[in-house]
Amino acid sequence: MNTLISVIIPVYNAEKTIERCAKSIVAQTDKNFEVLFVNDGSTDKSKELLNKICASRGNFKLFTTKNGGAAAARNFGIDKASGDYICFVDADDIVSPNYLKKMRDLMIESGADIVCTKYARNKIKDFERLSNKIEMLESSTAINSLLGMNIDNGPVAKLISKKTIGDIRMPNSTVAEDLYFNYLVLKRATKVVVNDSVLYSYIEKEGSLSTHFSANRMKSLSIVREIDKEEKSFYSMARLFMEAYFICELIILAKGAKEYAVEYETVCDILKKTRKKILNDSRATKRQRLIAAALRFGPTFTVRLMTAKSRIKRKTN
Repeated sequence: MNTLISVIIPVYNAEKTIERCAKSIVAQTDKNFEVLFVNDGSTDKSKELLNKICASRGNFKLFTTKNGGAAAARNFGIDKASGDYICFVDADDIVSPNYLKKMRDLMIESGADIVCTKYARNKIKDFERLSNKIEMLESSTAINSLLGMNIDNGPVAKLISKKTIGDIRMPNSTVAEDLYFNYLVLKRATKVVVNDSVLYSYIEKEGSLSTHFSANRMKSLSIVREIDKEEKSFYSMARLFMEAYFICELIILAKGAKEYAVEYETVCDILKKTRKKILNDSRATKRQRLIAAALRFGPTFTVRLMTAKSRIKRKTN
């Protein structure tokens, strides 16, 4: 318990949610941690609220930087962190009281370099689900799990040894920078633990890049392409296939095939070149195969099919 955890929280115009987030950190059952709030040039009352939050707590620290995006703020936090372990929380989200304790226990018991847990979506309370089920993975298997989306792309719900992070930092991008960071860290790790505990609630932000399309979204495709060049594996190719599909889906749902003709043609070309490889490989997931099979009838048909399928699933859950 003498090892310190550094909790890094990038903050940009989060006056409506930062107090809720901070309260969930204060409520941790594990008390051996520091919190580094990185105020990323907020223009609302975030800084004022953060000053009040940090005033009476010696382990809560506030840094203010010029606006550079979440990746730059997290990188700044890593540079300033004093802890042996690093974890990330977003200012809109909340964590369970056992967020740090459970991950620390798993890290110590397993001797792992990284612990990956799960998160819920859009739940303000009663989202914690503890599990003792663990999967111990070597680096290469963990990378395949990340690319196969069994390990979440995001930076949250993970505890990472600072020694493992070393000089690795997130690329200066607003999309998929966390995926590439996780890829590089997993590549360096010797032992990775995956646990089914749900300890984090991800509150979806209005206007999120993950639910709306803009040309900026194509940066994620560049990052996944870069990973595929490095890995040259089925899993990296399948992740490229899925990234192209996600972007294709967003364009079609936004009715932007004409407005974003170049982007649409790019992702459709990737889908066309990879769909048969997905269909013919037993390692492909059911969802990947369904998308690949449906693409025979065109991207619009495929998006309508998968959207309808998702709606039915939500209604039955």
